[in-house]
Amino acid sequence: MSVEFRKITRENFYPLLKLDPGDEGKFVASNAVSLAEAWLHYEAHDTHPFAIYHREELVGFLMVHEDLSKGVLDLWRLAIAKEHQGKGYGAAALKKLIFLAGESGKYTCIAIGYMEGNDRARHIYEKLGFRPTGVVEDGEIILRLGL
Repeated sequence: MSVEFRKITRENFYPLLKLDPGDEGKFVASNAVSLAEAWLHYEAHDTHPFAIYHREELVGFLMVHEDLSKGVLDLWRLAIAKEHQGKGYGAAALKKLIFLAGESGKYTCIAIGYMEGNDRARHIYEKLGFRPTGVVEDGEIILRLGL
């Protein structure tokens, strides 16, 4: 399973806004809110939203935040469209992110959070090596993966 991260463009902006994560949406901010947050951080050049594609099909959304002073890449958002859930796209996106972050040499770890009750996300994160930190921020349980 391969996925590709693409920049947000005029062509995929509105389809991203319409992307429906189904029931999983109760655990993540909407893509509209996420893109607005990315805009708030635009001048700092530390927050990067991406459309997730499988071949030429939009399957999800991902947004990361870099804290280079600490060597941390924070995964702020990951949402897969409900019609594409359960097909491995979320895990494929995480594996690609882990690979790219490690290859860049800029980070010592990746941090990620999930809401209590989002057992699907917790399972995927832990399966890929993320471990709980004991920290809870804004209701999210924080995990980390060393690179």
